Amino acid sequence: MSIIYLKTTIIILTFFVFLSLTACNKADNKFSAKEIGIINKTSVNNPEFLLSAGCITNKTEKEVRGNSMEPLVKAGETLVLLENYYECNKAEREDIIAYDYKGNDNPLIKKVLVLGGDNLELKGNNLLVNNEILANSQQKNYTFYESQKKMISLYIKDGKLIKDAYLIFGDNIISGLDSRKFGAVSDKNFLGKFISKF
Repeated sequence: MSIIYLKTTIIILTFFVFLSLTACNKADNKFSAKEIGIINKTSVNNPEFLLSAGCITNKTEKEVRGNSMEPLVKAGETLVLLENYYECNKAEREDIIAYDYKGNDNPLIKKVLVLGGDNLELKGNNLLVNNEILANSQQKNYTFYESQKKMISLYIKDGKLIKDAYLIFGDNIISGLDSRKFGAVSDKNFLGKFISKF
């Protein structure tokens, strides 16, 4: 009797959360932009909702604008965003995320490359992560200028990135609006995880 009651309650709650998320999705889609490295909303008539481990994720298609994620992700490419994914999941290295950057009206698309607890060393114009030079998807090394090295060094304690922090980057090795400019970030500002459309 109690198991049937519990299942019924979960189904009812899931239905109401679904209705609530649908209303929010129609009322306020935050993904619109014209600046480099952020994403632009695309029309999705039937957004999918995924229920996993008690977490509801809104699945929508987004069009990438700008070149900060090239060559990994090209401008105009469409990706699927799993909104609210990080409310139930830990961010992992190589995740491509939507990041709510407070200095910008619209979210950024970036890649998680450094996790809290990773060994870090600034050497020349490079950042060594666990004794490996930080590189992009094409294995080209990221460049760090003096001001950027000072920014990153604020988050290094005893040779490691501080706990529960992340360094996120575009795929452009020379420059970009990423952790080289604003330092380490918290996953509290991760709006979702991108996956390939196909």
